[in-house]
Amino acid sequence: MERRNALRIITVGVLAERMDAVEHLLFQVAKAPETYKLQFFTPAQDETIATLAEMIIPKDEHSPGAREAKVSYFIDLIVANSAKSVQDDWTRGLKLFTPFSKRKEIMAAAAANEMKPSTDIERFFVELKQMTINGYYTSSIGIHRELKYIGNTALANYNGCTHPEHMA
Repeated sequence: MERRNALRIITVGVLAERMDAVEHLLFQVAKAPETYKLQFFTPAQDETIATLAEMIIPKDEHSPGAREAKVSYFIDLIVANSAKSVQDDWTRGLKLFTPFSKRKEIMAAAAANEMKPSTDIERFFVELKQMTINGYYTSSIGIHRELKYIGNTALANYNGCTHPEHMA
């Protein structure tokens, strides 16, 4: 066996083992978020993430928001198991939101150019928003309460979309 092939096999084995551990932890976070222990962020950083995520997906009359879905724990777990460069980006990005009294203004400014981000805060906002969406819609709250997903069930019939603007 060539040395290069042996290294590939070892690398894939290590990555697969790490992915299994992350997948197990994600399931644990979803099932019992109250038992989750922060792995990367400090409690203050976690609170900042929870506040920012709630600004992106707020609680409303239809469903709970990102805070109740424990999106900050999802982000902590993903960042904790990411490359050092990703961890550094998140640490720097969170510092951009530290003036608490100006958070709404900072968030609005960061979001204003999200389609073509050109500053550090705009680029961080895009990452924060994507992670918030991923965390929310993989949580029990996002899947079941927001999307009303009931599992793999067979439908006797499907009448299509009932929104007038989608009917042809």
